[in-house]
Amino acid sequence: MSPQETKQLKLNRIHKALLSLLADYPLSDITVSTLCRNAGVSRTYYYRNYKSMQEIIARHQEMAIKSYLRILPHAAHMDFAQFMTAYFQLMQRQSTETTLLINAGLTNTLIKTFRTVYLFLLEQKIINPSTKRQRNQYFASFIAGAVISIQIQWLSEGMKETPAEMGRILNSIFIEV
Repeated sequence: MSPQETKQLKLNRIHKALLSLLADYPLSDITVSTLCRNAGVSRTYYYRNYKSMQEIIARHQEMAIKSYLRILPHAAHMDFAQFMTAYFQLMQRQSTETTLLINAGLTNTLIKTFRTVYLFLLEQKIINPSTKRQRNQYFASFIAGAVISIQIQWLSEGMKETPAEMGRILNSIFIEV
């Protein structure tokens, strides 16, 4: 197993252990020792690689979104509606996990993660900014908060719209205005 695969495996294990603990305990009650024991990793590993438990979630979410986008047929370049459709497809698959994170009070971690991925996609020219507004330094923060807020509403209302409908809705809100 390559070092990258080992790193990925450990991230997956510690993330899974954290989600399992979050299902039963508030984040503030979860100790590093308990997390490491449940994940089968050392405390040294945790402290060497993470500043907080929120960072575990953020890194795993970023990896999941980027990995998912890479396997899409149009991943080399996509417009905003395609990006939002792909994002909501992934969030539909991860609805239980995302709901758990929201209920644990980790909405801000989801917002930061979305912002990081959005900026990465712009930097890699996977998403081309179609408006001057999208190039504004604060737009990534604005859109991250708005998308996560919409995602929370969509999840709480039972995901009635399809991911493609959500892609069109968000495109009309952010781009076509």
